[in-house]
Amino acid sequence: MAGLKSAKEIAKDMLESIDVDSSGILTSIVKGVISFPVSLGYLGYDFTDTEHRRENEDDKYRFVCLIKRDILRWDVIERVIGFFIDDFISRVDMANVAHVARDVSGNLSGKFIFSSLTGVKLGAVITTNAVGRFFSGLGLGTMLWMGAEASRSIYTSRDLERKNPRMYIQLRDAGDLDLLYFLVENIVEPFEIACKVSEQDSGKFKEICECFFGGL
Repeated sequence: MAGLKSAKEIAKDMLESIDVDSSGILTSIVKGVISFPVSLGYLGYDFTDTEHRRENEDDKYRFVCLIKRDILRWDVIERVIGFFIDDFISRVDMANVAHVARDVSGNLSGKFIFSSLTGVKLGAVITTNAVGRFFSGLGLGTMLWMGAEASRSIYTSRDLERKNPRMYIQLRDAGDLDLLYFLVENIVEPFEIACKVSEQDSGKFKEICECFFGGL
């Protein structure tokens, strides 16, 4: 997927994933309606997946325990998203993007001078806005159908384990947070793609960073 999009397109996806708009409620409803057939598809696959029956039961137990912990809190979603944003920020050479520096304001909480931010602080600012995006509707729509989401949660977690094992381990070790990946996948996936590019094409990754930070 990363190779099919240009650097500008990837950066645009990243910017859109943290852009909080005014249509949050409507977006949440639409996203929920769209996600319901997807969840039913995972549920149907779960019924026929006899090969992983025992493993699925174990993961469903993890999922039920996770739900009981009141997961729809800002700090929980912030922690999940933060793993992916921090991974991206850790790969950015701030010196290479300093020339696109501008005040980070508007949609990003508060007003910061880009050039004076450390990577940690900048990551926190981006994560905060991404969480705001989730609670504005991008992720909440999925929760409308939580009763049908256990199977989707399990298989999406396994997909994360396959495509991004390091992040899967970090999330699971943080308290089974890998099972919440399905909630934030649409938000963090552009950053995952950018990180993958950083491992394959440093020049393209630099262009992604310039376009992303230039558009904040």
